[in-house]
This record gives sequence, C-alpha cells and structure tokens, in this order.
Amino acid sequence: MLSFCEYLALKKANPQDDVYIENIIFDIPECNEVISQWNGYELNRVFAIDAPNVRSLFDDVQWNKIMAEIRASRFWVLEEHNWNYPVVFTTALNNAGLNLKNIRGNFESPEMMAACQPDKSSLACRLRHTLPFYYLQAWRHRRPIPLEKLNCISKLFLKTDEDIFTGQWLSFKYKESGIEQIAQEIEDTFVFPEVTDEKNKDALGFIGSRNSVAIHARRGDMLGGNYVYYATGFFKRAVKYIRKHVENPVFFIFCDPGSVGWAMENAEVLGLNVRKDEIHFVDWNKSTESYRDMQLMAACKHQIITNSTFGWWGAWMNKNPNKITISPEFRINTTHTF
Repeated sequence: MLSFCEYLALKKANPQDDVYIENIIFDIPECNEVISQWNGYELNRVFAIDAPNVRSLFDDVQWNKIMAEIRASRFWVLEEHNWNYPVVFTTALNNAGLNLKNIRGNFESPEMMAACQPDKSSLACRLRHTLPFYYLQAWRHRRPIPLEKLNCISKLFLKTDEDIFTGQWLSFKYKESGIEQIAQEIEDTFVFPEVTDEKNKDALGFIGSRNSVAIHARRGDMLGGNYVYYATGFFKRAVKYIRKHVENPVFFIFCDPGSVGWAMENAEVLGLNVRKDEIHFVDWNKSTESYRDMQLMAACKHQIITNSTFGWWGAWMNKNPNKITISPEFRINTTHTF
C-alpha cells in the first residue's frame, strides 16, 4: 500500500507521463522465505486497483526471459546480494529494451553491505543484544528530529524528464513525507469491501460503541526490529498515557497469527492488567481475510503501534478527529511518541 502511494505521488508530480507499477517479487517464492510477502499481491483483490504494470510492455517470451534473468541473480540471498533488486530488475529490463535509470540505489555497494553486515567482533556488535543497548536505541528512536531533516517530499514527488526505476522507499509512514498532498487519492483508492460476515460486523459495531484502543503487537517476521520496544516498556508507557486521556478505554489486541497465544499470555508486557482492563483479542481474520484486521484497527478510536506498515495504516486511516495514535519512533507519522 505504501508503494502504491509512491505510484500516486509520481503520477501527481508527472501528470503527462506514463507511470507503471511492478510486482515481480510476488512471483518469486524464494523471496517470501527471506522477507514475508504474506498473501502476495492483494491490491487488486481487496481494493480493485488495476494500475498499469510494466509487465504489459512485454510479450510472454520477453517477460519469461526477464524473469529468468532476475531469478538467476538470486538477489534475495542477503549474505551475497543484500536484496539488491533495484540493480537486478533494471538490468533485466534494460537488457529487454526498456532503458531505465536506477535511482533507487545499489544495495551491494560497500557502504550498504557494511551497514547490513557489521563486524561481529566489534564491541558495539557484542553489546547490541544487551538491555542497556536496547534502552539507548529506544531513547534515540524517541528523540525529536528537526522536521527539515525528515523531509523527503522531493524524493517521493520526484519531477523528472528521465525514464527511471524507483520506489519501495516506504517513507509515506513518516512525518514530512507530503502524504497530505495525495490524501484524497488514498482515501478514494483504499476503500475496504463491505463487511458481510457476522463476526466482523459485530466487532465493528462493538468497536464503534466504545472508547476503543487498538494495540498492534507486531512480532513474527518483525520481532528482530521491534523487540527493543517490548524490552524497554513502550507499550506500558503508551497504555499509561491512554488511561490518563481516554475515559474507560477498551483494548483490542491485533497481532500476526503466530503471536496470538503469546499476546494472551503476556498482556502485562503490553501494559495491560487482565483483572482490571477490558481486553479483546482479534484472532479470527486469517489468510486472505487478514486485511479485515486493518479495517477493524482503523475503526478503533485510538491506536498503539510498533514499527509496522500494517499497523500504521490502521492508525492513519482512523477518521476520529480527536484520535490518539502512538508509536515508538519520532519519525513515524503518529500523534504521539513514547
């Protein structure tokens, strides 16, 4: 969804030009084994989005050759190629006659490889999985950053006369992204299908009748990146703030399927008291219906999220003018940071 916002931004910045999406990664099963692609490409199925795809510029023989070249690169092997899809994709497309300039970068550059594969013998690396390091990291993430340093509008709304390959910056979830410039287009595009099943209809009605607070406890494939927030009390700080500012809050817990049991057994880590708080676990939307969790989250009056685009969309889509949305990083576009 964030990548499609980049498509909308480029169309807005270059209204006379052709802009195409690509969803190549979803056709390579090995990619899902490295970075979860969940249910694959769903924008058409869920939101009926039918954007121009670069695939349409080639016949079947040409496209099969492009895909064979991409697959042969094994770009998804992180230790070797660091997910270097920008170089691999543009090279394959250029070899097929579509001349594009890659402005997304080279993930195999010495600087990028060094950043992703730090020296394990260094003191900093040895300390990075200790509690003091987690507290330092959490403090740095909460620390205010001058907004001018966060500004990425010119990158996302790039005006250019060149034929380029860009995208997957995932920056529209951050402050100073310029998302307000395409807010109406987003609202018109991401319209959830009508809820027809009784369980979700009842949930929507109940959520709407209470001072509902969604807590998105993203673990699973993102636990490595989000563990610092579990270890340093982010949820406890966020829930404490909610209790002070929301009368009789009712908490709804959303998490990836493999973490539901953990969340039920560790409510205190989420800042909740099972004896005093009213808590509901949303655990029935699975597989191709998992997008309904985002719909239910967005219906809540307030949200607590970690570093997750799924949770962020639930917070951003919330139409409550007095909403409280809380994240653990200052740069994430929420109303509060803890």
